Amino acid sequence: MKFCMGVKVIFLDSSFLVSLGVDSDQNHNIAEEIKESLKERRYGEALISDYVFDEIVTVTLQKTKSLERARKVGDNLRKSMRIIGIDREIFEESWRIFKNQKNTKFSFTDCSIIAVMDANGIKNIATFDKDFKKVEEINVVG
Repeated sequence: MKFCMGVKVIFLDSSFLVSLGVDSDQNHNIAEEIKESLKERRYGEALISDYVFDEIVTVTLQKTKSLERARKVGDNLRKSMRIIGIDREIFEESWRIFKNQKNTKFSFTDCSIIAVMDANGIKNIATFDKDFKKVEEINVVG
């Protein structure tokens, strides 16, 4: 799945997007600041995967207890950024990363993010998940 080679892209992790969408989240204010740099496209085009979309709307629903709020977040994501589907190749690489991790506790979705980023030469990620800082090839914004 190569779709953005040569194009500047930033992957948005669910921890960043949930913090942005939930006013009471501990990282909300920092997420708002990062959002401004995204508007300026300092890191290029914003992108998420279908797995991250799933996490965001689910966690938003759980945190806010509002289906309307979760719907609004999902609709906004669908309108404002590219959402890529995880294909079989990325799935298999994600599983390999998940099984072989040693000093991290990445979820399978996090492993799929690493696989997508690696396959497409994406270096930047907006996240509050500190484990991403342990991956040398990734620049954490957040």
